[in-house]
Amino acid sequence: MNEQTFSLSDIWRRGFSLCNYLITLGALTGLFFVAFEPSLGSNATYQNFANSSDSFFYYIYFLHLLLGLLYAGRLSSFFKHHFFDIVFFAPLLFINFKEVHSAHILLIKQGLHFFSTHLGHYTLGHFADSIARKPSRLVLSSFFGVIILGTFILVLPISVAPGHEPSLLTALFTSTSAVCVTGLIVVDTPVYFSTFGQIGILMLIQIGGLGLMTLSAGISLIAGKKMAMSQTSMMQEMLDLSDVSSLKSALKSIFLWSFLIEAIGAVILSTRFYILTKCCLADAVFTGIFHSISAFCNAGFSTFSDSLMGFNGDPVINFTIMGLIVTGGLGFVVLSSISVFLRGARNQRMNTHAYMVLTVSILLIFAGTLIIFVLEADSPVMSNLSISEKIMAALFQSVSTRTAGFNTIDFSSLKTSTLFFMSMLMFIGASPGSTGGGIKTTTFATLILFMRTKLRGETQVSLRGRGIADETILKAFLIVAISAILIFTFVFLLILTENHDLIKIIFEAFSAFATVGLSTGITSALTTSGKLLIIVLMFIGRTGPLTMALSITAQGIRSGIRYPDTRILVG
Repeated sequence: MNEQTFSLSDIWRRGFSLCNYLITLGALTGLFFVAFEPSLGSNATYQNFANSSDSFFYYIYFLHLLLGLLYAGRLSSFFKHHFFDIVFFAPLLFINFKEVHSAHILLIKQGLHFFSTHLGHYTLGHFADSIARKPSRLVLSSFFGVIILGTFILVLPISVAPGHEPSLLTALFTSTSAVCVTGLIVVDTPVYFSTFGQIGILMLIQIGGLGLMTLSAGISLIAGKKMAMSQTSMMQEMLDLSDVSSLKSALKSIFLWSFLIEAIGAVILSTRFYILTKCCLADAVFTGIFHSISAFCNAGFSTFSDSLMGFNGDPVINFTIMGLIVTGGLGFVVLSSISVFLRGARNQRMNTHAYMVLTVSILLIFAGTLIIFVLEADSPVMSNLSISEKIMAALFQSVSTRTAGFNTIDFSSLKTSTLFFMSMLMFIGASPGSTGGGIKTTTFATLILFMRTKLRGETQVSLRGRGIADETILKAFLIVAISAILIFTFVFLLILTENHDLIKIIFEAFSAFATVGLSTGITSALTTSGKLLIIVLMFIGRTGPLTMALSITAQGIRSGIRYPDTRILVG
């Protein structure tokens, strides 16, 4: 009996290994299709081979999963070793069967597997050592790796709608914008990209919103895998946690909040889109899911060519999107604090960080609403709206301008004063640990508190009976200084390369740096140099200017030498 069991297990193992080889062959076939599609696409022999191999690799993949289940023996073990196969690639193959060639999807799967395997084995040598010495480089390299993978996916012929040609620069720009949850686009997303391409963008938004490190650590936790010591220490540093149990609790909280809020938003939006657009249920569900994830991740991507201008009078869509943007922009630490506070700790004071974030966010939202309404209420932009719709539009843009990038009014017709004020809102941005960008609300608040303290002649910066450390104040000044220098530099370079109004260039630069995604309509008209500058600015804005600076600078060497002070006149 034992001999027979061993024999069956051996057969399953050999069959599983054979399927692995065939899947690799499928990935190479996908690479062949990518290389020769432009020149051989109309060839009859090529078409016959493509059609016959499609079904073959489709069934091979699912045979691979079946044999993997039999070989694993237990469902938990199978789920642990095939998490991405079950959650992402199997549904992707099933949904797109007979529409997207299976070899293309296998190419993405094997490419991702190759990248993760070799990175895990530290085959990059000196690069891995530099990451170990400077953990901030791991953040940069993870975002960079996802951007490159996203570029490869979006440049595939299957990612582009019929009648459009794949473009490497367009794919790179869109991938960067999606991973950096910005929302700036050089092409019309629903027109240029196919359903497969839009799904790819959505996946990149979700990865970029949560962060690759957070996402991979959370998936490892859910799948029952143990995180390596280096990964654990990195995540503890990123989330400012002192022990492993707190890390696991924080990761569970992040995933719970993210997918619960996105799911609620998707249900509401899908239902409303189905009622208003009279489209089929499948399209309404996809549109609802897309906008829910895009809004919560503060990305600003839309499957409508005019963003949400067609729904500027609908309160359900407006307030649902605003709710998703605000919750995504507050940060997971604040959401957890609110949850604890509402679950029974109301007799206790909310922690200082959460209090600061909520206070500043509320003040900025209402101040922004008032100023936008005053500036644009009588302008042609809002001329066709009622008073209540004007207030709702002003509120929506106040919320969206700091973080998300959706618009319900035409930004190409806004006043110069409005664009300048919105640039300031974008510069402040969202809150730390959130899906948004900017210098962050707490950085802005810390500087205000510091100035208030010095003007009053006090010595310690404090809030609610708690002092703010000098190191935190110095870090806030450093973030603002680096950010201002970066934006001024890139605005100057864009002035040299582009022929547009100065305020529009300034607005575009602030939008890219703060990963907002709003535009006056000049993004698609940028030169190649201008697009590359915006790509770099989006990347710096998402990873953080201070993180970028720390990753580039040399390792600090402590010196015992201290020079005598001198006097310099300033101000």
